[in-house]
Amino acid sequence: MSKTRSQKEELLKKYKELIETRSGYLLVNSDKIDTATVTDLKIELKDAGANFSVLKNSIFKVALQDSKEPLEIQDFDGPTAIITFKQDPTQPAKLVKKVQKETELLQAKGGVFEGEFLTAERVMQLADIPSREELLSQLVGTMNTPLTGFMNALTGNVRGFTMVLKGISEKKS
Repeated sequence: MSKTRSQKEELLKKYKELIETRSGYLLVNSDKIDTATVTDLKIELKDAGANFSVLKNSIFKVALQDSKEPLEIQDFDGPTAIITFKQDPTQPAKLVKKVQKETELLQAKGGVFEGEFLTAERVMQLADIPSREELLSQLVGTMNTPLTGFMNALTGNVRGFTMVLKGISEKKS
């Protein structure tokens, strides 16, 4: 069933808003994926702060042309779905990779993160990167290591001096 002009304009407005308000999005094929898998994926994506929706390609391409998106992203065809996210692109990429590994039905077509075009291979590489929270905890741990070593060196000298004094006091008694 074809859409009326007002429905198309509303959809175009929605797509433009998605592009402008989100830090990025991933495009995936949606032709072979079943309803149960999509439902599970939508729930997991929602928990990760992302959304999944099927696109009307022609209208989405118009929205891309009107925005300042990379030209490479406009080269897609076939049934397509979009996964939009606000901050961390690794979580949605990990979920796409997980579904792809389990069912072999979901394939990445590309994406955009902070204005940079991502090929399908780069999207799959994003899935291997630790999440933002994991990276921050690694950074804090790395920053904490020199401080811990310094404290151990200081307390080690004091501890050694204390042991010498204890040995001398025991020898005198």
